[in-house]
Amino acid sequence: MTRVVKQPEERKEELLGVAIKLFLEKGYVHTSVKDIYTAVGGSFGMFYHHFKSKEEIFEAAMNRYTDQFVKGISDILQNAEIPFEQRYQLVFSHWLGLIRGRDQVRGTQHDVDVFRALSGKMLSGAIHPVTLYIDEGVERGLMSTDNSRQSAIVLVYGLFGLTQEERNRLACSANASHIFAQASRLVSLLLGANEDTFAFTQ
Repeated sequence: MTRVVKQPEERKEELLGVAIKLFLEKGYVHTSVKDIYTAVGGSFGMFYHHFKSKEEIFEAAMNRYTDQFVKGISDILQNAEIPFEQRYQLVFSHWLGLIRGRDQVRGTQHDVDVFRALSGKMLSGAIHPVTLYIDEGVERGLMSTDNSRQSAIVLVYGLFGLTQEERNRLACSANASHIFAQASRLVSLLLGANEDTFAFTQ
């Protein structure tokens, strides 16, 4: 069988893509380095040419996952083909995917530390697309705010904090969708909008 020769960067991208998939499906503890390089038809040596350890590829994979999450928010909120109100619903559904993904890969203190560091990057990255979304809502007369960026910061960090605290209190990640639904009134008050505009269906 002819061996497929690929450029180093292409191989590294393959490893990262597969690592994200496996970490989210099997969790950090149950995903091995061999699982990752075998899935791309690679070898032990090929893996360690790109990454020093399982911990290193996990950090890189979750960093990439965070980038994809922020891009997903931006793609949804700036897609004019999707009705304005529906974009809000889709972003929350997208966020629920992140919450479930994070719960799946947890298993060690290392995982917790990585996610704690990446949370800041994720939240900061979400501010700009949320600001643009609020600007559009103001232009459409659907909401009112004196400072869309500050409103976006309060919204992004506030909802994240609310979700984390309530999930910890309830000790159940399945309550995330319920928390989002309950937060709709708070979002509406913050943005001076009709509550129905930001209703989130569980």
